[in-house]
Amino acid sequence: MKEIITKISVENQNSNYLKDAHPTILIDGKPLDHFMNAYYQNDYMLGLIPMIVDWMNLDEESKLVEYLYDSMDETKILPILMCSDDCDLSCTVVVAEVETINNYIKWNRIGIDKNSPKEVIDKEGFLETGIEWIDNVPIMIFDKENYRSLDKIYKHRS
Repeated sequence: MKEIITKISVENQNSNYLKDAHPTILIDGKPLDHFMNAYYQNDYMLGLIPMIVDWMNLDEESKLVEYLYDSMDETKILPILMCSDDCDLSCTVVVAEVETINNYIKWNRIGIDKNSPKEVIDKEGFLETGIEWIDNVPIMIFDKENYRSLDKIYKHRS
């Protein structure tokens, strides 16, 4: 699998289904939903938004997402995109297998979550067997400091 060292950032932008600008994950300046659509074209990838924990409807789900982001596990599965209609784990959720290596964060694989939200909450994480991995998405490597820009979406701003 091809590996690319890339820049990740978060900026306020509009998306397909939201009129107001909102935090958007950018991969080398391109919105993540557009980046993903280049590898997995379907009717629902464009318009997905980041897992903005402050927008999530269910408190137990937003706390789990924040917990997973902060987890010190060397490898974990982190939700990265969700449906803007529901803002929860019950609709389309795109996940990344995230590995921490020294000063780098590596997205080894990206997939569509098929786990039930209850199962994810009960297990305090996403089961790998419940994910439809997208084979042709390149492995992406991010500088750890640069990756912290995701704090804008994964940290509660209370």
